[in-house]
Amino acid sequence: MKQTELQRALTDYHRLGEVQKLSQADAQRISEQPRLVSRFYDVVTRFYEYGWGATFHFSPRRPGESLRESQRRQDLGVGELLRLKPAMHVADIGCGVGGPLVTIARATGASITGINFNAHQIRRGEERVRRAGLDGSCAFLYADYMDVPLDDGTFDALYSFEAVCHAPNRALAFREQYRLLKTGAEAAIVDWCLTDAFDSANREHMDIRARVERHNATPELLTAGEYVEAVQSAGFEVIEAVDQQAEYGHPATPWYMALQGRDLSLSSLARIPAGRALTAGVTGVLERLRMAPAGTSEAARFLNVAADALVEAGELGIFTPSFLVHARKPA
Repeated sequence: MKQTELQRALTDYHRLGEVQKLSQADAQRISEQPRLVSRFYDVVTRFYEYGWGATFHFSPRRPGESLRESQRRQDLGVGELLRLKPAMHVADIGCGVGGPLVTIARATGASITGINFNAHQIRRGEERVRRAGLDGSCAFLYADYMDVPLDDGTFDALYSFEAVCHAPNRALAFREQYRLLKTGAEAAIVDWCLTDAFDSANREHMDIRARVERHNATPELLTAGEYVEAVQSAGFEVIEAVDQQAEYGHPATPWYMALQGRDLSLSSLARIPAGRALTAGVTGVLERLRMAPAGTSEAARFLNVAADALVEAGELGIFTPSFLVHARKPA
C-alpha cells in the first residue's frame, strides 16, 4: 500500500461509528456499512495473515492442540456436517483469504465459490487456490453478501465463518442466503454472538461490548437468541443452534488463549500481548523512518484494543466467536 492509501482506509473505517447510528433498515447504512467494513479489512488483513495465517476464525481447542490444528478440525467438521462431496456447488460467505475454503475443498472435493466484498482478500484467495491446484473447481466472487448477483437456488450448501456479524442487517443477509440455496439445502453459519451471561444493565459488560464492536467492525452484535430468530425470520428451519465454545471447548484451552501470553510459540508471537506490543512499537519506528506506510502503528494499536477486549469478554463468558446455526431451506 502507498502511504496515503492506508491512511485513507483508516479514515473510511472510522466513519463506521457514524453509519452505525442509522437504523438497520436505512438504505444508506445497508449500502455503506459493507464498504466501510471492507476498508477495515484493507487495514487489517496483512496483520491477520501475519498473526493467523490464512484462517481468521477462532475454534474450540482441545488440550495439546495448536490454534491451527483446532481451526482445521473445525473446518473439516463443517464439511462433514453439511455432508459435502464432489459435484456439489457450495458457497463460502465472507470467505476471507480462502484458508477454510482450501481446507474444505481438498477434503470433500466440492466446488466452492468464496463470496467477499474485499478485493485484496479475493486476490490473496485466488493465489492460494492456484497454489493448491483447486482453480479448476473453486472460485471467488466480488460481491456484497447481502446482494449477490447469482440466480435463486444456485448452491447445494452454504457455510460461513465469523462473517455475518459485519452485516448492517442480519435478517437481510440471511434472506439472501436462503434465496441462494436450493430447496432442501443446508447452511452452517458460525458467528460472533453475545451469550446469555451478557447483561445490558452491567456497565462493565457494555464497555467491553463497545470495544469489541468498535475495534472489530462488528456493530450491534446479537445475542444467541436474537441470532436464531434472525435466521428463522428468513424462512430457515433451524436444525441445531449451539455455542461450540461452551459445548465442545475445554476449560484449560479457552478460545481466547490464542490472544494470551500462555499460548506461546513462534507462530503465536504476533497474537500474544508482548508480541502485539512489540509490533506496535516497531511499526511506529518504521513509520517515522518512512519504511512503513503512515497509519501502520495506529492500526496495530487498535488491533491491540480489539484483542484485549475479546479476552475480557471471553474471561467473563459474555461473548462467543463460535455460535453455530445449522439450518435447512425447507421444501
